[in-house]
Amino acid sequence: MSEASKELATSVHSLSEPSLSSKSVAENKLVWKLDVVLMPPLMLAYFTHTLDRANLGNAKTGGLEADLGLVGNQYSLLLILFYIPYGIFNIPATMSAKRFNPAVVMPIIMGAWGTLAMALAAATSFGGILTCRVLMGAVKAGFLPCAMFYCSLFYTRKELALRISAFGMMGFIAGAVSGIIAYSVFQWHRELKGWQYLFLIEGALTVGISIFNFFWLPRSVTTSRWFTEEEAKLSQSRLDQDTTHEKGFVWADAVTELKDWKVWSFGFMALMYGIGSNSSSNFLPTMVKRLTVDTAKANLYTVGPNLTAAFIQLSTSWLSDHFQHRATFSAGALLVSLIGFVLLGTLDLVHEVKVGYFITYLITFGTFTPGILVPAWVASNTHTTTGRALTLGLLFMGQNFAGIISSAVFRAQDAPVYKPALVTVAVTQGVFIVICLLQRQYYARINKKLDRGEIGHVAGMELNPSFRYAL
Repeated sequence: MSEASKELATSVHSLSEPSLSSKSVAENKLVWKLDVVLMPPLMLAYFTHTLDRANLGNAKTGGLEADLGLVGNQYSLLLILFYIPYGIFNIPATMSAKRFNPAVVMPIIMGAWGTLAMALAAATSFGGILTCRVLMGAVKAGFLPCAMFYCSLFYTRKELALRISAFGMMGFIAGAVSGIIAYSVFQWHRELKGWQYLFLIEGALTVGISIFNFFWLPRSVTTSRWFTEEEAKLSQSRLDQDTTHEKGFVWADAVTELKDWKVWSFGFMALMYGIGSNSSSNFLPTMVKRLTVDTAKANLYTVGPNLTAAFIQLSTSWLSDHFQHRATFSAGALLVSLIGFVLLGTLDLVHEVKVGYFITYLITFGTFTPGILVPAWVASNTHTTTGRALTLGLLFMGQNFAGIISSAVFRAQDAPVYKPALVTVAVTQGVFIVICLLQRQYYARINKKLDRGEIGHVAGMELNPSFRYAL
């Protein structure tokens, strides 16, 4: 046996020892290889996901409404009706990922929404663009929960939040890049409108990356050409500490999750923080437009808040993994965002332009953080892969249905301040903070009972009695 194989064998054995306080050299090498193989394609995928989701907000500032003859609340209807299939198809998508493998399902989803994004450039009426948007909502619904489920099949729960944040961070970068692309194409005076070039460029990029990901992403460590047999054994041993790995889709596990009140509590939390994250994605360019009469600059001004938020989210997720606390970091980050929405809705920012621009940084600071940490929290506390797929699907169903509320409260008659909408967002974020901290206390109480021996082990983790719920 080679020295590397001996080291891996020793690592597999040592993972079962409760006294293990740090990773072995072989395990560190495995995690590093996982990062190299998985993170770049996932980051590129989520980059395009956010480009295609945020481009409607940028297109609005570039004359989309006038060119298509949209009136009244038709723009809001484009957002609302997008989120209906975007929420409905989350669970079917994650169940399909469990059945057919997320490495297969995700690229297919990407290729479909990229094609539809390019088709948006051909829209000439409200009906045409609405049809494309509804279809996009259906195919895009499953990407993010599938991606998080995919990561949970390779990383332990102590590593999950940082990795999710790594590709989630690309959402902020995409928001910044989308603003730059929009600023550039809106200066063009060619055959097509600027917003049409925006859809074509971003859609084509998505299709190209989907093809690359289909051939690159490993189906599993065991079957991948990137990993050795010893590394596959080490990987399985690592994951066995957190999860019961069943083959195929197990209906009993799905039913068990649906009967658990904690699952529905997480779903409601996702609805609450999702209203803020969707509001920021869809209306940040519009809110920033209050600060300038130049529509091109309104897109450019979104770059700074998005890049700053990317750094904050990555740092917060690293701290969350390090201290293994999900709830406190989620609630703390969202508190900053809550303050931002309150200030944005109450201050006279027409005359205080610099103050208003600073507040947009507060909004993006914490709005998206729970969308990273809460799914990591859910994945950490769900022991079966079938149950995890269903729960993540339910979580994102709540988050995506929040887009309906977000779109409905930002009414055209409330422009340019949108005060009722901003107050609504702040209230929902406050509700999330309260429920999040209460759920944390529930898990903390169960862990104390486990420590005192009042409970022998967590149900489903009989082979690992040292397992404790993530907080």
